[in-house]
Amino acid sequence: MKRRGTKRKAGTSLGLDYYAAPNESVGFMVREVYRSLARSLQARIAREGVSIGMWFVLRTLWEEDGLSQRELGDRIGLNAPTMVTALNAMERAGFVKRVPHATDRRKTNIFLTKRGHELKDVLWPMATEVLGLALKGISRDQIQVMARHLKRMLTNLDSDPRTTRSSPLS
Repeated sequence: MKRRGTKRKAGTSLGLDYYAAPNESVGFMVREVYRSLARSLQARIAREGVSIGMWFVLRTLWEEDGLSQRELGDRIGLNAPTMVTALNAMERAGFVKRVPHATDRRKTNIFLTKRGHELKDVLWPMATEVLGLALKGISRDQIQVMARHLKRMLTNLDSDPRTTRSSPLS
């Protein structure tokens, strides 16, 4: 029997209530897990003068240094003004340097400084510690299943023609 005051989403194959209680809503739980991960990581990396926003920039540049400012913003989901603010702070901290593009004067490439590269050895263990804390008591098989489900959810949502994928940081 349908509870009064709840709405059902048309076409939902599982018949889930559209407005579930927060402690039962997958969306709410995913958001709370993200926020808790970010809080725990921020508490650790702040000792090195790194914010959670800087973490995403550093992590991306550790994988591919020298991205243009726009490419970097697109990869981590930051809009242009937010990206500029983050890079200004990172440049002042000595983590990155801006270099004009060799052939396109409109572009600026972002490179890690020596300090930016060195931070990987300091910050990565902190991120590993936070993830270990979050995954405590969950088996490797369960983690793999969870990762598959989360990837499937992303794929499903990426196929929504009414939205574009963006980061909560934007």
